[in-house]
Amino acid sequence: MVRNERFRVALDYLYKNGLVADQRELSEKIGVSETSISQILNNRVKKPSESTIRKLNEAFGNIFNPEYFRCNSDQLLSEVERVSEPMSDYVALPTWADALIQMVTEQVKANEDMRRELRQSLEEVASLKQELQNAINKLKS
Repeated sequence: MVRNERFRVALDYLYKNGLVADQRELSEKIGVSETSISQILNNRVKKPSESTIRKLNEAFGNIFNPEYFRCNSDQLLSEVERVSEPMSDYVALPTWADALIQMVTEQVKANEDMRRELRQSLEEVASLKQELQNAINKLKS
């Protein structure tokens, strides 16, 4: 696999993991023109420069293995980001990320349940207030 294809694989990884939405966003994050990225992806440039690879990697917390882009390794992600059993051609998110996502999802659900209960309580208080007001009005008359 040549460097341009490896660059494309890295971009696919970024897209699939929601780290960038398109080439424009990528160019903004790494500080390389959209034209340069397009030229790399369309094989108009023989290989991405070391500077471009470094900028790409730094922009995403050095998640990529620099040797992958130099065709000296088949591992896309750095040691820090790799997990023991990749789920596809790309490496899955670290185990702690899945646990964090699960925790946040559960917390959001709990917050929604609490909001629903709070709304019901407020409606009950409003109803009781109205009943109390009606009782006061009856006593006055």
